[in-house]
Amino acid sequence: MPEPSLVSIIIPALNEENFIENLLQNLYAIPYTEVIVSDGGSTDETAAICGRYPVQFVSGKRGRGPQLNAGADAATGEILFFVHADSLIESQLIDEIRQAVAAGNQWGCCSLAFDNTAMIFKTIAGLSNLRALLFSSCYGDQGIFCGRELFYKAGPYPPTPFLEDIALSDRLRYSSRSRVLKGRIISSSRRFTGRGVWRTIIKMQVVKILYRLGIKPEKLVKWYYTGHED
Repeated sequence: MPEPSLVSIIIPALNEENFIENLLQNLYAIPYTEVIVSDGGSTDETAAICGRYPVQFVSGKRGRGPQLNAGADAATGEILFFVHADSLIESQLIDEIRQAVAAGNQWGCCSLAFDNTAMIFKTIAGLSNLRALLFSSCYGDQGIFCGRELFYKAGPYPPTPFLEDIALSDRLRYSSRSRVLKGRIISSSRRFTGRGVWRTIIKMQVVKILYRLGIKPEKLVKWYYTGHED
């Protein structure tokens, strides 16, 4: 009986000492996977923590897009699975990804949930899952998976520090619709609680509109994180 397809789990990281160990413990010993941490120049204990686990640690240019691409370039799996460092996955997800790809669903994402069970976060997650299902637009916190061949044919990620997940979805859906898996990825609610839930939601929607109007991600990221356009 042939072995299952190797899944390369790619984690972009930048100063993630407070979260990445939980994820590495979560992924530890899942069979037929390789874990690649693509670091953008962490100055905390991220590298030291990764050194305690059987992961491949790649250092390179800072920025979510370049880091994800560097991790993909280092991967050897037939399937690429991009996971944020502040996430956890349900144990059955890797098998669900294999089954989806084997059935012809070459890309997609997981069902999103948050580590905060307040109704507002359940609503955000539900709307994110509905968006991915209806419009084949998958965001990074949903855990994007993709067959290696399709990733390099349609992509890879654009070399931008922001909104790289939307750009990748735009490219991939020209080939096929996304598959939204039943298995959940549990994402941290830190970006909402740290800056204010409604303020973050509004800024996210404004950013997406401005991006569709042609504003460059390099400018939008400054406004999103600092509140200033310049």
